[in-house]
Amino acid sequence: MHISKQEYRDPVVCNNCQWLASLLEDTYKFSRCPECNGNTIEIIPVDDNEKYSLSIDKRRGIDIEFEIDKGSS
Repeated sequence: MHISKQEYRDPVVCNNCQWLASLLEDTYKFSRCPECNGNTIEIIPVDDNEKYSLSIDKRRGIDIEFEIDKGSS
């Protein structure tokens, strides 16, 4: 999987073990999860005018909340 510079703010999640990370500019290329070695990694696209917050609950799983970033131009 190739990750381009435009995607550097996007969250990355493993659907197998719920490993989660936010991409930073010039990060690696993910082909497998670094935690469980599974190949169920998913990149969640975020627009330039959006922001998100992440939380993890053992019972509910991963919660990602998106909203418009009023400070972006």
